[in-house]
Amino acid sequence: MSQPVTVTGGPNTEQDYRSGSTTLSLELDVLGEPVRFDLKVANVQARLSDIAPLARTLSAKLVGATLDRLGAEGKNVPCRKGCSACCRYLVPLSVPEVFRLAEDMSAMPASDRETSMQASLDTARIILDRMPADFRTAEPAQAEDGVRSKQLSEWYAGLGLSCPLLSDNLCVLYEQRPIACREHMVISSADSCDPASTHKQNVVKMPVSVIECLGLLTAELEQSDVEAVMLPLALPWAQENAERSRRTWPAPAMVERFVEILQSTAKAPAAAPQP
Repeated sequence: MSQPVTVTGGPNTEQDYRSGSTTLSLELDVLGEPVRFDLKVANVQARLSDIAPLARTLSAKLVGATLDRLGAEGKNVPCRKGCSACCRYLVPLSVPEVFRLAEDMSAMPASDRETSMQASLDTARIILDRMPADFRTAEPAQAEDGVRSKQLSEWYAGLGLSCPLLSDNLCVLYEQRPIACREHMVISSADSCDPASTHKQNVVKMPVSVIECLGLLTAELEQSDVEAVMLPLALPWAQENAERSRRTWPAPAMVERFVEILQSTAKAPAAAPQP
């Protein structure tokens, strides 16, 4: 699957007419240190799902830079591949991530795809069967409703459900996992992430919330509210909103606005919580 946007390490040039692409620069503050990215954007039309791989890459680089700084300060982050301590929490996805997740799952080997899709549908049925009436009034939830989101998260944690993408304590789509999963890190013990734990989590504060920026970008492009979709409900939601998944915008304009949103919402300087 070709990508209209890639992260490069090359120099910044405004436009390369020969290759039909534009290069944009992005600089963000990570714990007091600037981190720079150069983005190569093809001059084509792009869908919402096309921005998701870029967002994942930027998130991964921000997480990596944050881990390096925390390590230099002597702080230990137990979060890594194979740790599933937080995989029983509510995972919100931005709209671009929902559409991309549906594409990623469709590209899985047949047996893995069928297993993961069935697990997602089974979990979705449990959620919808047990969901209180007041949570049913708005799907997807408006992301800015912090109180409602907290109540929903607490209710979901009480169900004791594992993520439908979890198999033998490993994420079957680890490289394509949601941004919310990538950016959730603690400098407390992994045990503190268990919903039943009595130990308080010490969550790392990221310099910028990439998922929040994706939500803001989508709302601007579609002239709609900021939305978030629960991971187990992502597949049926994507099917119901298939027409939205096919809409396109000029990729350079989309990425340029995404960069502006990232820079304007970045928290600089961002300090890690004290242990």
